[in-house]
Order: sequence, then structure tokens, then C-alpha cells
Amino acid sequence: MPEYWFRYGVTEVSMEVPEEVSQRKIGVKEAEIAENIWRELRSFAHEVGRDAGAGQVTILYDHVEEDLSLSILRHVVDSLIDEGRKVTLLISHWRLPPKAGAEHVKDCLKRHSIPVKAIEVGESEKVSFHGIAVSKEFLEASARIIITTSEVHGILGKASFEEALALGGLFDIEFGDDVKETVKDVYERASSETPFNVITQLNGRICFGEAEKVRREVSKILEEELVVPVEDAEVIIAGGGGYPRDSTLQSILHLIGLLRESVVEGGLIGIIAECREGLGSREFLEALLRGGGRGLDREAIELVKDVMENRRIAFTSTLPKTILKDLLNIRGFDVPQELLTYSLRLYGKGLRLLILDRPVVKPIRGRRSGQS
Repeated sequence: MPEYWFRYGVTEVSMEVPEEVSQRKIGVKEAEIAENIWRELRSFAHEVGRDAGAGQVTILYDHVEEDLSLSILRHVVDSLIDEGRKVTLLISHWRLPPKAGAEHVKDCLKRHSIPVKAIEVGESEKVSFHGIAVSKEFLEASARIIITTSEVHGILGKASFEEALALGGLFDIEFGDDVKETVKDVYERASSETPFNVITQLNGRICFGEAEKVRREVSKILEEELVVPVEDAEVIIAGGGGYPRDSTLQSILHLIGLLRESVVEGGLIGIIAECREGLGSREFLEALLRGGGRGLDREAIELVKDVMENRRIAFTSTLPKTILKDLLNIRGFDVPQELLTYSLRLYGKGLRLLILDRPVVKPIRGRRSGQS
């Protein structure tokens, strides 16, 4: 009987699927790192440092988990310091719950021996820039680099450096009805008036250079490599990525948008996420209870309601089942095997099942690879 494992908080959980059930595990293959990439990044850091001269180089590191981006950060910082450059490090972690994100990035920076003091971008001094409060360290730097991981996102389409600019706390902005439009506006203003360079990795692929060049490269890779065509299925069961990604319902809810097109109408989206820190922020809880909310919180709640019109949603988590049911009409289970049993009861052993252990691709039914 095939057995599948999923990261669940800081541990792992498993699920056994009967052999007579039609099942497919969606493969996630990381690209091989180019042999000369570290030499190229050192040369790139040298060019940025040369442009800065005697001035300050500010790096915004946008954190999501312990991955290749941290090695990139260490390499770039070392390269700049070796040449005697002044380096300021700002950190953000907008994709993670605030508490878990702050703790995790601090631990990761320590483990990777990053040799400069990190400043939480939300705690950095702000100055006015065309009527918008922006981090002084970023605005007044002689050269700027954003380092982050780019990936698919269930609400925004992608999470990359543009989203880090708008959502990471670098700018104090008010979000309107369309978060993606706000992200676009912030990026266009920042790239034209405070030019910056970018280094980002996508599933092992490293892109770097001027912001607009990298933006085009990232969009192409996300579309061609991280959107995966799948056959019709009634059920998908996906892992939430483990700690710190799955620490709250708020931080994991966007995955519903990532998975909605992977199952047929009337199908079931199952997510395995520990949510050990509960529902999320006070603002998110108020949005759940009273409706409304702002920014991603509002869009996440509206997403769930929209998907529930023609699909089912279920969670394996530590959240109380009654809360999930009462607030969002989501079925809750204690272990993945119970979630599978529920799926079999709904669709029988003739169900077609998809498994995605890591939420790093977007599966879409009836779509040819590379199709827009």
C-alpha cells in the first residue's frame, strides 16, 4: 500500500492509500545549480559595491524558509564585506506568521553565520517619500539589493520581490480592494525612483540583475515550469510545507487558491497543515468573525467562500473542528488517514487522487505546459 509523507509543523505525518485507488503524486523536481553561479554572484556583488562607492549598500532579505536564499545572502554579504563595503541588512517575512517568522529568520541567520546585524524592516526608521513613509535605510542607500525566494501563490499568483516591496513593511501603505494592483503600483514607483537589484531563487534556479530584467525571467519560469498540467481528479491532498509556513490558518489559507483548479467541480481540496499557533492575527480573526478586513486577509476569506460554491475543503490540523466548520464551513480532521477515509466515503474507491507533498507548484486540470 503506497505511503505518502507530509511535513507537519516541525515533524512529519503519513497517509497510506489503497492500491486500487487511482493516485498520482505530483513531482517537484528542483533545478540543478549552475557550477559557476557563485562566481557570477561574487562578480555581481562586486559591481553593486563599485556603484555604491563609499556609500551604503542596503540588502532587503525577504525570508520564507531555510533554503537556497540564505546561502545566497551569506555569499553576497561576504563578498561585499571582503571589499570593504558598508552593508545594512533589512529583513522581512510577510509570507509567515509574524511571531513564527521573526523567530525562524533570526535562528536561520544565526545558523548561517550572517556577519551583519539584521534590522526588522517594520522596526526601521521611516522617512517621508512623496507622501509615503519608507525605510530610511533603503531610501538613502547608495545601492540596493533584494534577496528572496520566488514561488507560486494562491491569491497573488506569485510571491517574489515585488510582493516583498509592498507587503514586507518597507513602505507604509494602505491597501485598496485589489492587492495585486497595489503591489504593481509600489513596484513601478520604487523601481523608477529608488532603483534596485534583485537576486531570487525559484526551485533551485537563480536569477539576478536589474529589477525589471529579473521580473521578466521570474514570470517566464513560473509560467513554464511551476504551473503543472494534471488529469481530472476528484481529490487533491496537499502538504502545507511544515514550520514556519503552516503555523497559522492565516498563513496557509492562500493554498486553496493554488489548488482550486486541480480538481473537478464538486471535488475536494484537502490540506495538511499543523496551525499550532491557531487562526492567526487579531485582524484576521476580526475579519473572519465580522466580515470585511483588508488586504490579503479579506481576499483569503473571499477566496474560501468562492471556492466553496462548487468544491469542498478539508483540513488536517490541530485547529478545533467546530471552529473550522462554524467560521469557514471547512471539515477538520486530526490525522491525514481520516481525511482520506472521508474522501473515500464521498467518492468511493473509484476516486482519482492527486498528492502534492510540498506547495511549490500550481496544478491545473486540462492545461498544456507553457499555456497562458
